[in-house]
Amino acid sequence: MKKQSESLVIAKAMREWEKVYLPELRALSPHTLRAYHEAITLYIIFLKDVKSTDCDNLSGDSFSTVHIQEWMLWLKNERSCSNSTCNQRLACLKNFLKFLGKKDILFVQMGTEAKEVKQMRFVRPAQVEITQETIKTLFKVIDLKTKIGKRDFTLFYLIYSIGARIDEVLSLKMSDIYLNEPNGRNYIAVVGKGAKRRSPPILKDVVKVLKGYIDMFHGKNHNLVDLLFFVHSDGRKKKLTQEAVNKRLKIYAQKAKCINPQVPDNLHCHLLRHARASHWLEQHLNIVAIQRLMGHSDINTTMRYIFVSTEQKNQALATLEDDVIKNTGKKWKNVRKKKDLLEYLGLRE
Repeated sequence: MKKQSESLVIAKAMREWEKVYLPELRALSPHTLRAYHEAITLYIIFLKDVKSTDCDNLSGDSFSTVHIQEWMLWLKNERSCSNSTCNQRLACLKNFLKFLGKKDILFVQMGTEAKEVKQMRFVRPAQVEITQETIKTLFKVIDLKTKIGKRDFTLFYLIYSIGARIDEVLSLKMSDIYLNEPNGRNYIAVVGKGAKRRSPPILKDVVKVLKGYIDMFHGKNHNLVDLLFFVHSDGRKKKLTQEAVNKRLKIYAQKAKCINPQVPDNLHCHLLRHARASHWLEQHLNIVAIQRLMGHSDINTTMRYIFVSTEQKNQALATLEDDVIKNTGKKWKNVRKKKDLLEYLGLRE
């Protein structure tokens, strides 16, 4: 295949990958799509500025392992990206190369070789412990006397109560809310990553908060196609941005920190999701049930979300100590009866 032909195949595949495969077939969220776009854009900028690549000489060689490794160093040194960010962008590039290999067999080897490019080593940040008392403090500082306060309280309370991702809640429409179901089995229809659907139940206190919010912001005769949470712009109801919502949460976190120093400095909506998973565990909910409520396909992902609190660790250690003491007591009691030297010295069970 000539270089110019390779260039056309790559260009066509890249457009299809970004415009069709990722948003429609993979059904990725706007936030994730933006991350993929930034990653592949930065790689092309690297090829153009550092490797003098243009439309005519773009080819499979442009995605060699040597180029990719140099790009990683370029991201770190020239773009001041952290090792974690470099690894995330590497994963995005590998995804495109895998897609490219499926579109044209001549690029399969290139994708296979790219898999061997190692991630940069980084220290995973320690999980932040957010206690149930911390959550209570956070919600107490939200002013429910104002309209914006009532909206924020409902939004954050819903995210926390069902352990949802921020985009899942911001994408909810009125038709997704079921508050008058038989036997009080109310739920919300959530569309998660990869267009996977789940229906987390909502408890009575959450239903009460939601009904009050809907009456205030949507009225009795609401339109089922309207977004549950919205902002008015140009006379239309538009979706709130994740950045704006996280900014609001940080304002409340700063206020709450004055009351409770345990409130994290960099609190964001995804930490509310982590907190909910940990609190479910504290409330003795089965780990499999937590996995399903959070919409994880792999239980190992759920395990990474869960923070074992200091109190839980102390309880576990206390239980362990009790068991050791009880077992030791039994052995010593038996030793006195049998008076066997090997047992006495712990050399025979």
